[in-house]
Amino acid sequence: MAIIEVEKKQAEEQQKEPVRVRGLPFFPHFLLREVVVMCLIAGSLLLLASLYPASLLKPADPFTTPTPIYPEWYFLYVFGFLKFWTYDIGPIPAKIIGVTVPMILWYGLLILVPFIDRNPSSDIRKRKIAVAIGIIVLLGLLFFTYYGIVHGE
Repeated sequence: MAIIEVEKKQAEEQQKEPVRVRGLPFFPHFLLREVVVMCLIAGSLLLLASLYPASLLKPADPFTTPTPIYPEWYFLYVFGFLKFWTYDIGPIPAKIIGVTVPMILWYGLLILVPFIDRNPSSDIRKRKIAVAIGIIVLLGLLFFTYYGIVHGE
């Protein structure tokens, strides 16, 4: 009985010894190395910026608009349709039609897609209506984006 207790105590003492990890501790060794590298990079950037300063262009003039000026990329198709549509319809000016029609068509179609194609299958080959609508809309967006870039001036 006493031998078993002595063996248990020896086993517990062996388990309680901390596991030694080879290498250097993070603080201060690795942290000091990272701080030194960070200071070297920041100093190099400051030295290069002071030796080779960026040349300035002509001063900004708030009264002149740069040409050509374009909207953000996600509104380029609206800009292209605005340049494409030049016909007034009755009392509605062409600019109003050129801005509202693509937005109403695009977002209206996004709202109506779940109601147009009610196919429960997730296989793309069985969803011909949704794929056809998606391809037509994508081609329209690409065409009017291209048209807006080319004829934007």
